[in-house]
Amino acid sequence: MGKKARGNGEGTIYKREIHGKTKWCAEYTLQYCDRNGKRKKKTIFGDTRQEVKDKLDQLIVELGTNTYVDKNTTKFIDIAKGIVTDGYKLNKLSESSYNRKMQTIKQIEKHYMAQMELQKITEYDVKDFLSFITQYSNSVIGKIYGLVNNTFKRAIRKNIIKYNFLDDKLEFFKPTSSRKDKKVRAFTVDEQKKFLNVVLDENNNVKYKHQLLLSMYSGMRMGEINALDVDDVDFKNNIIRVRRTLTKNEYDKTVMGDTTKTNHGERDIVMDDQMRFILKDYMDNYYKENKEHVIFYNDKKDTFWTASQVNMVFKRLCEKYEIGIGYDVNQHMLRHTFATRCIESGMPANVLQKIMGHHDLRTTLEVYCDVFANYEKQHSVQTYSYLKENDLLITKPDETKETMPKEEIDKIVNKLKDMYQKQDDNLIKILKLVA
Repeated sequence: MGKKARGNGEGTIYKREIHGKTKWCAEYTLQYCDRNGKRKKKTIFGDTRQEVKDKLDQLIVELGTNTYVDKNTTKFIDIAKGIVTDGYKLNKLSESSYNRKMQTIKQIEKHYMAQMELQKITEYDVKDFLSFITQYSNSVIGKIYGLVNNTFKRAIRKNIIKYNFLDDKLEFFKPTSSRKDKKVRAFTVDEQKKFLNVVLDENNNVKYKHQLLLSMYSGMRMGEINALDVDDVDFKNNIIRVRRTLTKNEYDKTVMGDTTKTNHGERDIVMDDQMRFILKDYMDNYYKENKEHVIFYNDKKDTFWTASQVNMVFKRLCEKYEIGIGYDVNQHMLRHTFATRCIESGMPANVLQKIMGHHDLRTTLEVYCDVFANYEKQHSVQTYSYLKENDLLITKPDETKETMPKEEIDKIVNKLKDMYQKQDDNLIKILKLVA
C-alpha cells in the first residue's frame, strides 16, 4: 500500500515491514535542528492507522504548545554533576566549595532516583527522595534541595523535560529534618573560667592550647586558624587577615583551600591584647618554619593540623576535667562562646556578623537567637526610653515608677519576637538603634 499524504507538511502515514511484521508509521519534521544543522524527523509507530494518526495529532499539539520533548536517556545524576563541574571550570566555585558540593552529590547518589533517566522520574520518585533526605540535618537538606531544583531547571533548558516538580511548593516543598536541630551551646562564664584554668596550667601541657584559646578570643573557625599564614598576622597594625580555610578534597584529605568557607568569611579581625598575646607566645616559643608557611603546622608528619584532631583533644579535655557537658561537646562551641560574650557585652548584631564572617545578618540573628532573646527585655527598655525621650509614646507612663511597667515590657518583647519570627527587617534597624 502506498503512502498517503496528510498534506501541508503535517507528515505521512504508511506501512513498513519491521522484522517481518507490518507496522503503520508516521513521519513528522520537527521545528528544530540536530547538531549537524539538519531538521530532525520524528517517526511514530502503531498497530493501526488510527493509532498512528492519534499519536501524530498529539505530537502536533505538543509542538504547538511547546510541551514536546524528544526522547532522551540522560540520567538525573549526570545533569547534577555537570552543574557542579561547570561551576568549578568557570571559576564560579572555589576548590573547597567544589569539594563540598561533590559531597552533596554523594548524598544524592544514595537514593535510586539519582540513576534514573530524567524523563522516567515520576511524582512518586521525587516524593520518595524528599522523604529519604529527612535523615540529614536541615542545613544539608537545604543544599540537596537546591541542587535538585537546579538540576531540573537545567534539564528543562536542555529540552529533556518540560516540568520541574519543585516548582510546586505546596506538594514538593523542602522537607524538614527528622533530627533535632542542635542548639548553639557556649560555655557559661563559670565554665569558661574553669576551661581557662585548665588550659593555662602548664602542668597540664594541653595540646593545641594556642588554637583553642585563639578560637575562644577571636571567634575564628578552626579551619581558618589552622590555615593562617605567617603573613596573615600583622603585629604592627594589630590585624589578623582571614582569607582561606583548610578543607577536604575529593579523597577526604585535608588540603589548603583557596578561599574561606563563604565569600563573607574573608575578613580582617582587629587583634586585641588577648589575641596578640596568644599568637606572640606561639610565634616566639613554638613556631617552626614549614613549607606551607602556616603558623600552626604538624612538622613531624609534614602535614596540616585538622579541626578533627583539635576537636578530639577538646572533647577529652572537657570530659577529664568535667567542664560543661563533658565529652559530648565540639570545639566549635569556643566560637559560640566568643559570640555569646560579645552579645552579653552589648555588641551590635551587625558588628558581630562581620567579625564572625557570616554571609547575612539574619544568619547571626538565627544562630544566636537564644542569646539575643535573653537580652530582649534590656533592649526593649532601651527602645522604650528612646521613644519616651523623643515624645513618641501614645500612653503616658507612671512617672512615680522608676522602671517601665511590666505589661508594657511584655508587649514590646512579644512584638520583637513576632518581628523575628516574620524576619522583619525593621528588627535589624531596632538592634542597630539601641546597641
